[in-house]
Amino acid sequence: MLKNLVNFAINKPILNHILLVFLFVLSIFAYMSIPKEIFPPISLEKISIIGSYPGSSVNAMNNMAVSVIEEEIESINGIEEIESVIKSGFFTILATLKTSADKQSVLDDVKDAISNIRKDLPSDMNEPIAKAVQNSYPLVAVSISASVSQDELLGVAKRIKKDISKIESLSNVLIRGDAETELIITLDTKKIQAHGLNPSLVASAISSLSVIFPIGETKENGVFTYISTQSGKKTIEELKQTKLNLGKIISLGDISNIEYKLSDISTLSTYNSSPSIAIDINKDKSGNAITLVKEIKQILSTYQNEYKDYKFDVYSDSSIWIRNRLNTVVSNIIFGIILVILAMYLLINGRIAFVVGLGIPVSFMIALVFTHLLGYSINMLSLLGALIALGMLVDEAIVVSENIYKHIENGLPPKEAAIKGSLEMFPAVLTATMTTIFAFLPLLIMSGEMGLFMKILPIMITILLISSLFEAFFFLPLHAKEILRANTKPKYSDKVWAYLKPKYKNILNMFFSRPKIYSCLMLTSIIALTYLSMKNTRFQLFPTFDTTQVFISGKVKIDNEVQDTKEILSKLEKTLLEKLDMQNEISSISSVYGLKLDAQYKPQLGENYFQIFIDLYERVPQNIFDKYINPYLSPSYDDKRMRREQSAKQITQKLSKIVANINQSEYEEIQVVLPQAGIVKSDIEISLSGSNKDIKQAISRLEQNLSNIKSVSNITNNAQLGKSEIKLHINDYAETLGITEQHIFNTLRSMYFKTQQASMFKNNELIEIKTQMLDKNKIESLKEFPIHIPNTNQLIALKELVTFKYIQNYEQMIKINSLSERTVSASLDKTQNTSAEILTLLKDDIKYIQDNLNVNIQIKGEQKENDKIQKEMGQAALIAMFLIFITLVWMFDSMLFSTMVLLNIPLSVLGVLVGHFIMGINLTMPGALGIVGLCGVVVNDGIIMLNFIKAATSKDEVIKIAITRLRPILITSITTVLGLSSLIFFASGQALILQPMAISLGFGLLWATVLNLILLPTLYYAIKGE
Repeated sequence: MLKNLVNFAINKPILNHILLVFLFVLSIFAYMSIPKEIFPPISLEKISIIGSYPGSSVNAMNNMAVSVIEEEIESINGIEEIESVIKSGFFTILATLKTSADKQSVLDDVKDAISNIRKDLPSDMNEPIAKAVQNSYPLVAVSISASVSQDELLGVAKRIKKDISKIESLSNVLIRGDAETELIITLDTKKIQAHGLNPSLVASAISSLSVIFPIGETKENGVFTYISTQSGKKTIEELKQTKLNLGKIISLGDISNIEYKLSDISTLSTYNSSPSIAIDINKDKSGNAITLVKEIKQILSTYQNEYKDYKFDVYSDSSIWIRNRLNTVVSNIIFGIILVILAMYLLINGRIAFVVGLGIPVSFMIALVFTHLLGYSINMLSLLGALIALGMLVDEAIVVSENIYKHIENGLPPKEAAIKGSLEMFPAVLTATMTTIFAFLPLLIMSGEMGLFMKILPIMITILLISSLFEAFFFLPLHAKEILRANTKPKYSDKVWAYLKPKYKNILNMFFSRPKIYSCLMLTSIIALTYLSMKNTRFQLFPTFDTTQVFISGKVKIDNEVQDTKEILSKLEKTLLEKLDMQNEISSISSVYGLKLDAQYKPQLGENYFQIFIDLYERVPQNIFDKYINPYLSPSYDDKRMRREQSAKQITQKLSKIVANINQSEYEEIQVVLPQAGIVKSDIEISLSGSNKDIKQAISRLEQNLSNIKSVSNITNNAQLGKSEIKLHINDYAETLGITEQHIFNTLRSMYFKTQQASMFKNNELIEIKTQMLDKNKIESLKEFPIHIPNTNQLIALKELVTFKYIQNYEQMIKINSLSERTVSASLDKTQNTSAEILTLLKDDIKYIQDNLNVNIQIKGEQKENDKIQKEMGQAALIAMFLIFITLVWMFDSMLFSTMVLLNIPLSVLGVLVGHFIMGINLTMPGALGIVGLCGVVVNDGIIMLNFIKAATSKDEVIKIAITRLRPILITSITTVLGLSSLIFFASGQALILQPMAISLGFGLLWATVLNLILLPTLYYAIKGE
């Protein structure tokens, strides 16, 4: 079959070239339509249940709704974890699904469960809504400001939202500060009481003033006529004159104040300290961020022409970050290709370098088409995966090209040489490709969001290697036939190898003089050095990288409303604008009040919450590559926003000093956050459950000791007290009057909660009619509130019927699988300490808490993820080694030879550890992934060496054959390392995430090359002898 494929490719040159052109066109189409983003999607499949009951405390919401729902859904097949967040008046339950679960089936089961427990929920509570979480990704934010009323500003914002929402691939367009017009009737209980009326009956009468539903229809003489009411009076004056018959006739205006108002705004926003309306725009998985932002800016340009006095600003523009990051990685890839081709030109010859170089873009085109067809995106990780694979994929082309060239030099015609040379190398090339793929594919066993985050790497590398394999046996033979010619003239590469081969021969002769001693000495030395290096290696989840955004988030005192939060933060905003460099460092400062983001960038709502987004300009080039090479190799280089000299970390430190000098008494929590990959919520996260009193003591102890560690910052906990609550207890006197809790509830609910009584249409807009009490914010008014005695016309003050008990609940309750948890979390400067080192320092405190307090402790955050990753990495490495071993046994049909090649894998780890030490970085999860991937790369050179020397029968013959393997082993190693070199030495921005992986592969391969060239033949000779 392979022979037919190669013959077809060579015998149909015109068709072959047309297919190549067609592939080029397909790759352009794929590039234009494939989504482009910074990081791949990392959200697991989830189902959300959202419910609300305004006015209820955290404990009440948990007891009457959340616990009931949790109990009902926890047994549903397909749900892996249930996380509940309960706040005053509302709750969210997130059910994370197992990877094998049918999302629609689980959603149906959840909806059925909610319907089953509907009878257990309050009768006036809307049924909680269950829906599948649609993953969306931040795209851009728009600020709208002008010297007009809030109502006018909102009108323009809603028009813009409507137009933007028409764009395909947008998943969510949200106005921060959105509000609807309401008719508010504020009842004056003193006036109502003075007229001898019952407040509850007044509220009931108001509910009947407007009906929006049709009455029906009539038909007379074949003509249909619909019948409906006018849905209530419209003007304030008409409403004031409305007559209520409550045993006596009274005008509504005599006992209330009536006005049209905007509904309570849950969030407010500012842009560079000026009031604004913010529109947050998210895209779905398929959206191309760069194209989408262009369309949004065109819409804003149209509105700018229409509204000259308005200001439309765009900030948090992910398309800029994506374009610049992708440009950097693409230029790295192009630079790598140039280095690889140059190395082949110097080490082999120009024609082979051209043939191999031609195959690189062909492999990338094939990979791009299939990446798009498989539903993946172009992002930092997929492109960095391509950069990592660059040196590997040329190895196949080099081996095939060299073999074809050897036959041409031996006198075969180019066509026969192309066919014979290709077919001869297929088993070796296929084996090498399989071992590399087998090394990376087991990484797909990684679970959770980390697995989703990293899985594009093994997939991208696999796609590229298979693409390269196809290119090497379909397009390359024809290119070799047309380009390669025998060359008898001396080449520069001949001088290089003429110099290296005698040196290599001398080294082998020395090691072969005492092969067993040298083999044992090398093995023991390497194992000992690896052990010592491992003991002194520090591990962290991800390397820290420079970003273009810094956050200030937190919350003010619990009793502040969103407008109060805005007022308190205005002083900080002005200070930031004064003390920060708004020309060269900071591009904008935008704030949202009533919201903050957690460490995974998920919004949390609360009137006392705030989130300040500080957008930074791009940093000026920091290394030789970014300064002098990147501008010329980037597809669309743009340095307009490259103004910033300081790193994001330095700016974060400056912000921390500013925040430290503000009046801290107004804040419950404030922290400066340098956003990173967002896989874990916090660097340090300690979860506590048990007695509330003991938890409080445990939290105090942990926070005290964490605050004494210099590298720890942003120490917070979620066990903070919320708003006060008054519990009303019915007394005996009330019971004798026939007054029940239900009676009290029905009377007070419409007075102390802004209750919707009816709806009406005005100017084609649906407006809700709501009532509230004038003095509801005075405790004394509550005590004196008149309660109607059943079956009489008498009223009695509430204080005569109940006792008042004051309590204070927690601000929020977080439950994992129905168990309430409190957490202490903190950020960490990982240049000073890792999370494991911090937890070691806290070991005595944790032991004391577990032994002396009624508290259960769980370690979460980065350390929990580290433990999981180390376990899964071990499993992946074991699977990779078994798959590679099976492949080696298939090729060598020998346990001994297969074991000798496989031995290089653990021995090459020393190179990885030394490489991390030289580069001055900790071992990280991407670095550990690199070690697993290294398994397949290092055995390829071992195969090249052992596959030939196994036929040797004497010492001289082993040395002679080993020398012939020097060139292919060095070339494949050099090209792979050169492909990785820009990522190893010149990584910047988010590319730093995969720098450790490149270090593991690069330095590991360099050391493995030494092992394959020296230890492997020495070990072979020591075992086999003469």
